[in-house]
Amino acid sequence: MRIYRLEMKRVLKSSRSILFLSIALVMSVVMAWLPVLFEDIDQYNESGNKVAELNGLDAIAYKKSLRSVYNGAVTPEKLQEALSIYQSSVLPYGEESLESGEFPADLYMNKVYPLQSLLGRLPEAYANSKTGQATSLMDIPVDQLDGFYEQTSQHLKDIMQMEQKEYFSAQSQALQKYAKATTPFQLYAGYSRDAFDYIGLFILLLVILCTAAATPTFSNEYQTGSDSILRCTKHGRSRLAMAKIMAALTIFTAAFVLCTSLHLFISNLAFGIECMKTSIQMLFSVISLPALNLGQLQAVLAVGGLISLLATISFTLFLSAKCKDPMMVMLIAIAMCLLPIFTYTAGASWLTFILPSAGIGMQNSLLYQLTGFNFVHIGQSSIWSPYVIMAAAMIEIPVFLFLALHTYCKHQAA
Repeated sequence: MRIYRLEMKRVLKSSRSILFLSIALVMSVVMAWLPVLFEDIDQYNESGNKVAELNGLDAIAYKKSLRSVYNGAVTPEKLQEALSIYQSSVLPYGEESLESGEFPADLYMNKVYPLQSLLGRLPEAYANSKTGQATSLMDIPVDQLDGFYEQTSQHLKDIMQMEQKEYFSAQSQALQKYAKATTPFQLYAGYSRDAFDYIGLFILLLVILCTAAATPTFSNEYQTGSDSILRCTKHGRSRLAMAKIMAALTIFTAAFVLCTSLHLFISNLAFGIECMKTSIQMLFSVISLPALNLGQLQAVLAVGGLISLLATISFTLFLSAKCKDPMMVMLIAIAMCLLPIFTYTAGASWLTFILPSAGIGMQNSLLYQLTGFNFVHIGQSSIWSPYVIMAAAMIEIPVFLFLALHTYCKHQAA
């Protein structure tokens, strides 16, 4: 325990660790606030004249004031009422006028804008069953909304038949998982999809910073020659290696929890805590598979990000025990953090999802896998990609930690 405490102090006093952890703390605030700054909306008076251009928190508050009337359960009756208002308001001017800017601004802000978050998923739900192309809101019969939730299930079935045509296992799993989604969906308008993108991007940067800070754990002492002295001490072998590993995992886990919690606290406070009750199907795809609301999705992303961090740090510790050059370790470790982004783009799904950093990135990230329909296939069997990502990372953590310990001890014996 004494060696562990000394290692904790050594890492925390390191100028490299202080720099990277300070950057991480600052970025947690900056990246939580950026999507707030990008919020904007024009305010009009009853005559249709623009009276103000709102930004940031003022824009969020004004948007919520317009849309909060439809907060709560997304029932077929509420959808019918909203679609009827939308169609009667838009019909005299044509739907194309919304894009061209010819639609009256005051009518848009009073009638159309408040409905958009509620009706936004209807074009997808009633998409063409053969092509998947979204349907115009003007072409959806109001009376068909009685069967809205049955239609969403049918739409998922159509999509899975198009995307996973040869894999009946994937189709069956998707339908079974979607059947567990809580209906009616909940909607509390206000939270931005961009804010979720920033959560994913922040986790990626946080993992890179922690990885960079962990690179000299073993290799720095190889380079300075101090390892030759330490290995001659009473506990300078496996016990020292264990202390180094545990100190690194403790510090970077604590840093991740602190920075991620701060990021989510700021973001949720800015957009409104009540928004966390919104079903993910109302913000992402209407056929997103998990039975989660936005708050639960944030928790899953945080836990998944932590697991990916630990897997990546474990791999980095193995590299550090293997290589004598800290700079080389850093380059390889950061390349590993970014590799899933490129392998996913190249279509190498299996490789993408089993890498230590598979849960972080851009379109390959856990967020987009949870809201998407990617399956990994083994023969005729199929596994949903988030399960593969998390299972691979949890296996890799003990494997790479063991390899790091074994490699360090083997280096001592050389």
